[in-house]
Formats: sequence, structure tokens, C-alpha cells
Amino acid sequence: MLPATDDILHVLRQTWGHQQFRPMQEDIIRSVLAGQDTLALLPTGGGKSICFQVPALARDGLCLVVSPLIALMKDQVENLRRRGIKAEAVYAGMSHQEIDQTLDNCVYGPVKFLYVSPERLLTDMFRARVGKMRVRLLAIDEAHCLSQWGYDFRPPYLQIAALRELVPDAPVIALTATATEQVRQDIVEKLHFRPGYRVFQQSFARPNLSYSVLATEDKYRRMLEVVRGVGADKTAIVYARTRRQTEDAAAYLQHHQVKAAPYHAGLGAELRHRTQLDWMQDRTRVIVATNAFGMGIDKPDVRLVVHLDAPDNLEAYYQEAGRAGRDEKYAFAVLLQGPNDADELRRRTQQAHPPLDTVRRVYQALANFSRTAVGGGELVAFDFDVQQFAETYRIKALDAHNALRTLGREGFVQLNEAVHNPARVHIPIDHSDLYRFQVANAQHDALIKALLRFNGGELFTGFQRISENSLAQHLRRSVVEVRKMLLYLHRANIIHYQPRHDAPQALFTTPRHDADKLPLNQKYLNQARALAQEKTEAVLRYADGGRCRQQLLLEYFGELDALPCRVCDYCLAQKKKAQAPAPTPALREQVLSRLSAAPQTPRELVAQFAPGEAAEVTALLRELVELGQLRYTSDGRLVGQSAAK
Repeated sequence: MLPATDDILHVLRQTWGHQQFRPMQEDIIRSVLAGQDTLALLPTGGGKSICFQVPALARDGLCLVVSPLIALMKDQVENLRRRGIKAEAVYAGMSHQEIDQTLDNCVYGPVKFLYVSPERLLTDMFRARVGKMRVRLLAIDEAHCLSQWGYDFRPPYLQIAALRELVPDAPVIALTATATEQVRQDIVEKLHFRPGYRVFQQSFARPNLSYSVLATEDKYRRMLEVVRGVGADKTAIVYARTRRQTEDAAAYLQHHQVKAAPYHAGLGAELRHRTQLDWMQDRTRVIVATNAFGMGIDKPDVRLVVHLDAPDNLEAYYQEAGRAGRDEKYAFAVLLQGPNDADELRRRTQQAHPPLDTVRRVYQALANFSRTAVGGGELVAFDFDVQQFAETYRIKALDAHNALRTLGREGFVQLNEAVHNPARVHIPIDHSDLYRFQVANAQHDALIKALLRFNGGELFTGFQRISENSLAQHLRRSVVEVRKMLLYLHRANIIHYQPRHDAPQALFTTPRHDADKLPLNQKYLNQARALAQEKTEAVLRYADGGRCRQQLLLEYFGELDALPCRVCDYCLAQKKKAQAPAPTPALREQVLSRLSAAPQTPRELVAQFAPGEAAEVTALLRELVELGQLRYTSDGRLVGQSAAK
């Protein structure tokens, strides 16, 4: 018998404080509760997590959640715990003891949600335990990752079909914000959806979001204008392609009295956390970040998202731009486009698929770096900095990065972003054995008492976070001394101690191969290259415009009958064009005459006219470029076609 509407509304209100479901959420939840396999396609900010968390809480048993990002898993687990819900996660970087304890808690304890990274699904330890768990729902987050036609293919996701055999009574809910028709079909097929499955798709349209592509020769100056244009107190995200670019763009904004801060994986964990918190609490207005930022962050009042460069595909662009205006109020998504950006994007796409000998060389170097023998190393995480790695083995950093991404797509290697893991402790022995150790080892008694004082009896049931700094202050010792004492207790098997960890990591997802015999799939790699090129061209078609921006995005995702949005730059220009008189022949003659005399940048040319004519001259230049009467030179100057010849 299905819970009544009042019951699931009660779960929503009591746990999250929301008074009503968002559009389509209740229908999705009812499909899951009816035991039907369900595919939910909801746009960024559409409330996907509610769609599996509410039905899991409305029923007995455990919800097993497969998620690709450690940071996202940790955020969701912490959010659930803050609401008083038992949740656990298993991912790369955890010790054998910690994974063992976590899985035991899911078998014997009152855990409601277990988040698992896909490469952990079919390990012997996990297979032995999952059948003993009361799994009542299998949730696949970021489900597009299981399709080679998707934009972030993760081969371990293909193991989920085998996992279903271990939990045959659990329905599946697959969730994603970005999936083309081809990817949707792949999800249904690869997850072995059962007859009677349901697909729920909310329109990808965002009526409150105004998309724009702004041509510019000075991206930082244009960025500043756009940031100022939305209002002095409005929150914004600026996406940059490189760490260096985040630093430079943030410094430029700061120099012009805009409260901005850079955010990227190269910053220390504490600084990243403080930067994110300052932005979330509006002490920082603009965060300038690489694309690692934003996943799982719930800040509804972002008014502006600026991209300094186009992402590699429209799926990523839609997801990142969609972090603006989640409160359904008017917001802006702006892509800045330089004169040579199209050629640069095509070049990057070509570089992203290196030759096989480069891939094999990087694989061998990774084995040497991690000291992993042939046949070993499966799922053993190790600290990994790609810059240090590249310098050590004299490989270009870009080649190393792209080869590692290729190895990831082939299912041999996985890179994990830097995630803050505080120190954790578990006491595996009983109270009486611990007491006897304290009596016999007085020098460690004070530390053990401090651990129990700060964390209580829960230390005996599972790993608990500890603060080494707080322990040091309490014991009037240095942090270094406290860590040495904790390590001693760990080696004596009195505690299981996981030191604090902040570094990015890598791991082999299969037993390590001989690099010369690495079974790379040339056919698939060729398909992946061709697919990436198709996606690049789709980005460029979007940037070139000539039509409503939102229509272009929606058609890419299979919505072919969408009406013009009326709020993107193209729609607004068409509206303005219909209302404004055409440029006078005299103005056209002046512009062509001045450019025939000498090539000039648009800014240099516009400066020669009265301020009131600037908008008209800019529009005329765009029109003349589109008509082929003007073109850009390699240094960004405009020249008439006759002069170019």
C-alpha cells in the first residue's frame, strides 16, 4: 500500500521544511514507491535529491545511492546527518577498517542512506555485505555518466546492472540534469529497466534566465562591466578554465573594488572552505572558480554566471549557467567570446585525445609514481598532484592531464578532486580492554580520556571526527605530539586512526597492467574523439547564435518545439531592432571609409564617434561582419574584405 499524499508531504515538511513539492517531484516519488524503475530528468536546481530521499524515508530499509563525486557525496551525507538522518558514504581514500566498519553499520545499524562511488560497487567486500543489507531503493545520481554518449562517461557505472542482481527487489531511480535522447535511451538500456518503467522529463527551459554571448577583445574589462551591470550587491560566479585565470580575474575585480575571491583545487582545504563560506554568506560577492566549483552547492540567489571561455560541451555549459537564478527570479548567464575562441576550442578538443603512445607512457609513469607492481594496486588510492607528476617524469602537464582523462574514460584510472577529510578515530576494543590498557600505559591515559570526553561512546560504534588541534590545546601539547601519540595507539590496535587528509588522489580501477599490453580500445577512442568534436561544434553553433539562445539549448536536448525565450541577447536585439530605425547609409559609409584607411579594433573605431552613437555603431559592425563586408584579422582588428584581398 502506497503512503498517502499527506504522509510524504509530512516527510517533506518535517525533514526539509518545504511546504509543497516542486513540479513533478510528487509524481516521481509515487512512481518509486510503486516499485517502478524511474528515470527523472530535472534541470539544475530542480530538486533531484528530494525525489529519492523522500521515498526512502517514507519506507523501511536502506537507500543505496551511487554518486561519482566524493565532494557531492560528503555534502549530501553531512546535510542528512544535520537533519538527524543516519547516512554513510564509502569512497576512495578510506581505509580498509573504515570501509569495513561503515558497511557493518549498514548491515546491522539504523542507516537510511549509503552513498557509494561506482568503482566500489563490485569489490569483494561490498558484494559480501550488500546482500545482507535491507536495500529498498537504488538511486543513481548523475546517471548520464553511464553513457559513452554522455559528457562525463564513467565506465564503473556500467557495473550497476550487475549490482541489481544482488538487490533484485529494489527499484531503481536514475537522475540527471543533462541528457540528450541518445543518453536517455542508454540509461534505460544499461540499467536494465524493467517493463512498466516511467520517464519523467521536466522542460530544460529556464524562463527566468537570460542567456547572452558577448563578443569582446578584453574579457576582463567586459566581465567587470557585466558584474557591475547586475547591481552592486548581487552574487555572481565567474567560471575560468585554469587556476591561473581564476587568480588573475579575481585580482582584476578586486583592483576595481569588487569583493571577489579565486577558488580552485590548488588552494588549501581550509582556504577553499573559508572562500566558499564567505561567498555563501554574502561576505564575498563574486567567486571566480574552475568548473570544479558549484556541484551540490545550494545558493538560490545567484544573479549572474559568467564564463570567460566556453566549456567543451553544452551539457557542462547548461549545468554551470543553471546555477544562476535557482530562486526563479530574473538572472543572467553570460558567455564571453574572443576573436580566436572558436579556433582555440577546436584545438583544445584535438589535444584532449592524445596518441596511444602518450597514453601508455603516462600509464607507466603513474605506476612508477605510485610504486605499483603489475597485477596490484586495484582501488588503492594515493596522493597525486598532476603538476608534480608531470615535472617528475618530464611530461607536458597538458599531455599528462589529457592522457589521464583518456585512461579514466577507458576505465583504468580515476582521479579524485581534493576533498577535506578531517581526522577520524574508532575504538575497536571493548571498554574493559581499553581500561586495562589505560592502567598499564599511564602516559596515554590523558589522551584516551580526552577522546572519550570529546566524542563519547560513539567511538566504540564507528569512526568519529576528531580535532587534533582541540586535543592538543586540552592536553597542552603540540599538534605534532598528539599525532604521534594517536599513531602509536593505532599501531598498538587500541584505536583505528585516520589522519586528516586534504590532497587530491588517484587510483587504478583495475589491477595494474603492463603498459605495453594495456588493452586500450582504439575503436572506442576514435568514437570518443568524433563525439567530442561534435559537441565542440554544438558549442560553437550556440555561440554563433543567429537564433534564440534558449531554443538552441533546448533543441540540443531534444525539445524541438520551444518558443523564443524573449529574454536572451538575440531575442532582446530582435525586439530592439524592430523598434529602432536602421543605421543611416551615411553612418555605414563613414564606418567602411575609416576601416578602408586602416584596420582598427572595434573599441578604437567606436571611440571616434559621439557617445550617443556607440550602440548604433557597435550594432552596425556586428551586422557588417555577419554580411561578410568586414572581417577580423588575426590580431583582432576589423578590416574591409576588399582591403583584406
